[in-house]
Amino acid sequence: MAVKRSSQIDLALTSKFHCCTRAVRAAFILDDNSDHDPDKINRRQWIEDRILFLTTVFAIDVCAYAVMSNHYHVILDVHKNHSDDWEPIEIITRWHKIYKGTELSRAYAKGKSLTKIESDLVLEFAEKCRKKLHDISWFMRNINEPLARIANKEDDCKGRFWESRFKSQALLDEQALLTCMAYVDLNPIRSNMSKTIQKSDFTSIKKRYKKAKQANNINHSTQQPKNLSKLTGNYSKTKINDIPIKVTSYIELVEWTGKQLRNNKKSISRNTPSILSELNINPEEFLNSAQHFGSQFHRMVGSLKSIFNAIKHCKINKTAGTKKAKIIFG
Repeated sequence: MAVKRSSQIDLALTSKFHCCTRAVRAAFILDDNSDHDPDKINRRQWIEDRILFLTTVFAIDVCAYAVMSNHYHVILDVHKNHSDDWEPIEIITRWHKIYKGTELSRAYAKGKSLTKIESDLVLEFAEKCRKKLHDISWFMRNINEPLARIANKEDDCKGRFWESRFKSQALLDEQALLTCMAYVDLNPIRSNMSKTIQKSDFTSIKKRYKKAKQANNINHSTQQPKNLSKLTGNYSKTKINDIPIKVTSYIELVEWTGKQLRNNKKSISRNTPSILSELNINPEEFLNSAQHFGSQFHRMVGSLKSIFNAIKHCKINKTAGTKKAKIIFG
């Protein structure tokens, strides 16, 4: 039975969510066909560009993403308090990046004189938009619907492009976030589409690595992509998009995990990344989750304590993944 979206996405629990959407029948209809027909878009590139563009519109940051041939993953970090502080003009300006708005909202954005009634209508419209600009469903809609229309027109067909509504998982703590980010970024390696993170096209890890390498010494790099959440190693209330994991530690972890998966090693190497022990994550179970994360957890991911607190908050009896949470996160 489908679960109400409001029950899956509860900002009182966490601001971070893993979302995934699959093409209809899991067909490889996101593969690049622009080489055969220059009039057609590279759909995987379009999704990557769209994901990053939407961070300039919504009060939502992107922690990680991977665009595959028949599906894509994205980890979103919602900042409702950010959108709550926006003035009506900023809300309207952002909304107009993706929608035409109303005749009054366009006049307001241009600074035209409005009557009291017209101004009140614009402010009412802005408040409706404010709620949508920190809504994950609206973020995902602005990826899925436009591409479906473009693809159906290119293929001269009608009907569903996406298999169903997107799936989402609440990431309750740092352990869950780190594990899920690695799982998402390792999609191309896990599916044998690439051998290294440097060649993992349409992923956030490739962008992070490329930006870090620009500093010449990746082990001491502070360079990070503009439209991705910053991995700083320390949380700051003044920088609400920061993630308390160092970018160098994260790149090291994903590289190490990728090598383990690619070489199909039965036992882990000795040089286990220190971030796993710092976050009390079992290395062997982490490797297992890097392969099977999607099937191991359901609505919520995190330590056993975090999951039990979430179950209590949501007033439900249980959720899938508690046994796995105990094994991997302790």
